[in-house]
Amino acid sequence: MIAGLNPYLLRSLAFSILLATGASAQKAPEVEYRDFKSTNGVVIQAVIIDKSDTEAVLLLRTGKRANVPLDKLVEDDRAYIKAWSKEKAVFLQKCRGLTIRQCLELRGYESFPFRFENNSIFIDGKINNKPSRLLIDTGAGTSLLHAPFATSVGLEVGPMTEKIYGVSGEAPAGWTPVPTIQLGEAIFKDRRILATDMLKDKPPGTKSREDAILGAEFMSKLDAVISYPDRRIFLRPDRSDQDEAGVANGDGSLDFRLFKTKDGKTHRGKVTSKTPTVATLLLVGGKTLQMAIDRFQTDDEGYLKAWSEEGALFLQHCQGLTVNELLTLRKYQSFQFERRGNHIFVDGTLNDNKVTYMIDTGADSSLLHVDAAKKFGCEVGPMDQFVWGIGGKAPAAVSMIAKLTMGEAVLTKRKVLATDLTRGDEDTEMGYVGLFGADFMRELEAVITYTEDRIFLIQR
Repeated sequence: MIAGLNPYLLRSLAFSILLATGASAQKAPEVEYRDFKSTNGVVIQAVIIDKSDTEAVLLLRTGKRANVPLDKLVEDDRAYIKAWSKEKAVFLQKCRGLTIRQCLELRGYESFPFRFENNSIFIDGKINNKPSRLLIDTGAGTSLLHAPFATSVGLEVGPMTEKIYGVSGEAPAGWTPVPTIQLGEAIFKDRRILATDMLKDKPPGTKSREDAILGAEFMSKLDAVISYPDRRIFLRPDRSDQDEAGVANGDGSLDFRLFKTKDGKTHRGKVTSKTPTVATLLLVGGKTLQMAIDRFQTDDEGYLKAWSEEGALFLQHCQGLTVNELLTLRKYQSFQFERRGNHIFVDGTLNDNKVTYMIDTGADSSLLHVDAAKKFGCEVGPMDQFVWGIGGKAPAAVSMIAKLTMGEAVLTKRKVLATDLTRGDEDTEMGYVGLFGADFMRELEAVITYTEDRIFLIQR
């Protein structure tokens, strides 16, 4: 027997749990019971709800609780209990209904909807206090300005004595002082960014779809999370050069969210209660603010209307969970990515050969290096196509991938373009076979987090 419980009862328990969150009861996700086995062979179906150094508290299918000494359980169960986290359990039982967006915003991230143009992702910002269209590009080693745009907003582009390189070649560039770059509440001051003509070799009259490319150095600085399923990018404004929201004046914890009012004011706080029309916020610094919900901007008004005790429980019990843990609990698989400079790389396979891919949100479509495509068994057609990028255009060939994998995600029979990613420099050591582009990331509902250097994928 274990902890004095009747073995007959332990073998015949049946029970279901209904969890209530908010003002009314909601149907909870199915509880995942585990078979716990004692050292004398008795099996208990239960859920762990708490633990100490010497015992586990188990919730049985009858609804009863049992305090079970760890030394009465087999080694596998002791290891499971040691690794168990109460925060994870509370999340699964009471907070699983929260979206990725809610979980991140509750922890102090500011979020922006991004829009797709082809498969690339764009957000709006300001450069030198002028509205700008920004391409989010994890494949860009550094941020770039479109030189004509830079000139149009009063920036002085330096001599074109530098060179930048893209998939299709090289282009001249000049260092450009930028007084301010603003993304929501995040503000960067006095930066030097290279400017180039992003329309090199394109037909006269072509308009640039981006005013600037926001590269990995800003993503890393702001602890960015890019979520394809949410169509949002999440940033930590308190990591920027200017703390408009007053984060640094508080305790710096992540349990405060940014709220913006229709008259342009920003408050950082957490909801403590609400009525159908009024929300009460506890602000950083300890002050309380009561305000009509319809005075907030549209996104925040929607958030406040949807706010429930579920979010409050998350803040109380689950805010210590990492982004990795939150997404893993949602059945995402994840991979630690490798940083080489500002570029990020993940291992996978190409036609069952182990390879490495560069993760590139700025690439509308995935792209292979033509030599790698041939080496690893892809069908490579004639070089009668073109790819465009920084540096102009380059010849490319339609190629058929029989099978591509990244972790458990499997993509088969895919057509991609292949080009010379070394740009004719045969001595270049690439160390990767191509670009894992935005087309595949949209399909696999990718989430990229710079906080933990991980990429998350899920295949429906």
